[in-house]
Amino acid sequence: MSHSKKDRLFPIKLQAVSDDELAKIVASALRHDFGDSASAVKRIGQLTNASLRAIKNWYEARNAPSSGHLLLLARSSPSILKFILQQIGGEDLWDAFQLLSHHALATVPEPGNDGYTDKTASENVPINVPLKSLNDRQRWFLILLKRKNKACAEDITEHFDVAIKTARRDIEGLKDAGKIRFIGAKRTGCYQIIDK
Repeated sequence: MSHSKKDRLFPIKLQAVSDDELAKIVASALRHDFGDSASAVKRIGQLTNASLRAIKNWYEARNAPSSGHLLLLARSSPSILKFILQQIGGEDLWDAFQLLSHHALATVPEPGNDGYTDKTASENVPINVPLKSLNDRQRWFLILLKRKNKACAEDITEHFDVAIKTARRDIEGLKDAGKIRFIGAKRTGCYQIIDK
C-alpha cells in the first residue's frame, strides 16, 4: 500500500524523538497498517516474537517497542519503515527507497528471460533492466523526477559537474532501459517515469 506525502501519520523532525512521542507514533502506525482487531495483535506477535501484552501496550501508546522490536516491525509496517527512513535521511531517503523497491519488483526477470524480446533483431530492446545496473547519475535523475515531476539534462550537469553530453547519454540510457519516456513537444515536453 503506498502513501502520498499528504498521508503523514507522524511529524518529520530533525531532532531526537522522545519515548512518549515514539509510543504515539508506533500506536498510530500499527492501527493504520494492521487495524485494531485481536487478530492484528496476534499477527504482530508472530512477526516480532513479542508478548501479546507488550503489543497491546504499543497499541495503547503506553510504551514504545525496544529497538529490536521496532526494526522487526519496520519489516512489515510501511508506516514504521517510513518513519525510520525519514528520521535517518528525510524525504530523500524515503523517496529513494520507494523508487528502488518499486523498480526492484518491476524488474525481476522471468525464468528463461535473457532480457530481450522474442521479436526480430531490429526490434530487440532491453527489458527488465535492474535499477542497480544504472549509474549514480541515472538513479539520482529518477529520484529527482519522482519528487519534482520535472527534470532535465541540465539538472544532472549542475549536480554532478559533468558535461551536457554525459547527462544526455545518461537520460538516453534511461529511455533505452524503459525507465522513462519523453512526452509532449520538444521545447515544452517533459520526462515521465514509466510505471511497470
